[in-house]
Amino acid sequence: MDQEKSYRHLLKWGDRREETVSHHMAELIREKFGLNDEDFTRKHLPGTDPVKLDKPPVLKPAQVEFLKKVCGEENVLTDDFSRARFSCGKFYGELLDLRMGFVPDPPDAVVAPRTHGEVVRIIEFCSEERIAVVPAGGLSSVTGAVRAPQGGIALDLTRYLNRVIEINRVNKTVTVQAGMYGPALEAELNRQGYSCGHFPQSFEYSTVGGWISARGAGQASTGYGKIEDMVVALKAVTPAGVIETREYPRTAQGWDLFRVFAGAEGTLGVITEATLHIFNYAPQNTASAAFIFRSFEAAVETMRGIMQAECGKPHLFRISDPDETDIAFRTSGFDGTFADRILTMLGFRPGSRCLMFVTVEGERDYARFVMKKIRRKARAGKGMYIGTSPVRKWLEQRYSSAYMRDPLMDLGIMTDTLETAVTWDKLLNVWKAAHEYVSRRPKAFMMIHISHVYENGANLYFTFLSPMEKGNEKQDFASFHRGLVETILANGGSISHHHGVGRVLAPWMEGHLGKSSMELLRAVKKHLDPNNIMNPGGTLGL
Repeated sequence: MDQEKSYRHLLKWGDRREETVSHHMAELIREKFGLNDEDFTRKHLPGTDPVKLDKPPVLKPAQVEFLKKVCGEENVLTDDFSRARFSCGKFYGELLDLRMGFVPDPPDAVVAPRTHGEVVRIIEFCSEERIAVVPAGGLSSVTGAVRAPQGGIALDLTRYLNRVIEINRVNKTVTVQAGMYGPALEAELNRQGYSCGHFPQSFEYSTVGGWISARGAGQASTGYGKIEDMVVALKAVTPAGVIETREYPRTAQGWDLFRVFAGAEGTLGVITEATLHIFNYAPQNTASAAFIFRSFEAAVETMRGIMQAECGKPHLFRISDPDETDIAFRTSGFDGTFADRILTMLGFRPGSRCLMFVTVEGERDYARFVMKKIRRKARAGKGMYIGTSPVRKWLEQRYSSAYMRDPLMDLGIMTDTLETAVTWDKLLNVWKAAHEYVSRRPKAFMMIHISHVYENGANLYFTFLSPMEKGNEKQDFASFHRGLVETILANGGSISHHHGVGRVLAPWMEGHLGKSSMELLRAVKKHLDPNNIMNPGGTLGL
């Protein structure tokens, strides 16, 4: 059987060669979950069957012919594998479906437009014909935002709309097509002496349009801002017409229209181009530091003090809570070493100690000045400087760590993530409540970190692991996931900070935003997409 046409090929995230967990992680899993050697020799729900869809495409022959006439016959695909590939993102529930050989919501066709003009013709036609359209980039969504419950077409923006249009050195901006992947954009900017400044964990397999659509945040967002802070202008195709904003630094001409599309997750139209701020590429100037604190509370209070001191912001700013810190020490082989024993003797004990990572980028003197202030404040907060090596090692694996989910699922381990934004005065309450919720599940543990920080609060990022309830995997996960979301919201967290909402978190939208806010969103949707063809079926609770 051709592995390249299997469900496993679709569900694998990141480097498809990643099939095993590290030695240290394997030992940890054995200890936490009681797995034995036999568990490591077989894959649970491996998904190795060839892809075969139960739902045939239902587009009319004349509709398919029109799409082929617009885009070229080779750019309209209706085979099972292509439709399955564009049927889902990387949400845990979707991966379970694939492992079980189930594709519930495939599009009827995958269409790859070659130009902005072709996108316009496709959207006009689909609106007239009432054909659903789901814009698709790297398919890295973890919120069910790229499913096609009403069939229609998946619009593949990555095949052709993937170029840098212009780097404007005078304005210090880049205009780029929405289907360009992060590494390709960054490589081109680096050649010109710039950086995009936006490095989400999905960076290697996500696109500019996806970043904007989900209002994503990169791992240096504390310094550079989230993606909506970087957007200067954009071009989007809606069923009501093309929306194109201009590259002004600021205006007072009503709403910032480009922000209507930041976070819209394809429900209003198709982003085809964006103009973004860019930043000087000077990695030799980056100042780094790692600190260890005796408690999460002390680390959080120090972080808050640094952000509110008005002495400059770090770019990467991250705290791992005690559970995540202990896992990091175990999986890196640091646990039990002579250095570890010294830390313990100094009061930095397992189960309470926390790591803090910091980088400051930019002009050399600025980076050194801000880092000097941060080191002074960390010391005042009883944090101990432990060098730069931990930061460097973390940066080396900051993308690949996410690719471990697949081999963990092979072992029958349920593992997924959630994230929230929360103000400083509620942050510890959310952190404690989430841990208490997870502790009630047998053989479950959770790691939490802070990685995007503001003057008035920060995000919390939750990663949980637990053995699957075999034979009841989907329902077990859905119930556990729902309870964790409700715990976060009940204690003051937001629905999302940077993953977006999609269909997974949509049930909480109206309760979280309020009825009037949802009516406003629906009114905008109705104007721009009167026939409800753009990513229909519950995205954002619309």
